[in-house]
Amino acid sequence: MDRHPAREMMMKGLVVVATTLLLAFLGLALGPAGSDARSYKKQPRQSDSYAKRYPFATQRQLRNARAYDRGDYFEQDSNAHPVGSRGWWELKERESGDRLRF
Repeated sequence: MDRHPAREMMMKGLVVVATTLLLAFLGLALGPAGSDARSYKKQPRQSDSYAKRYPFATQRQLRNARAYDRGDYFEQDSNAHPVGSRGWWELKERESGDRLRF
């Protein structure tokens, strides 16, 4: 058997280059599918006037504040409204009876 070390190294180099090119081609071909998956990620919170006015309010509190101002259904619990909102003040008055306590 006649073995040529230079020829074997050249063949190994060609295998490495071919494998790298194949992986690069597959990455390009499958790349757009990966970007589609990003569109299903949780979207950041929409910034509206309520979110700006009450930056530390939860989604539940913002939803109740919007509903209170529109006259829609809202939870009758002061904890479910952003602190300091009109709905929060009204519910605090109802909860306290004749005196306003916090």
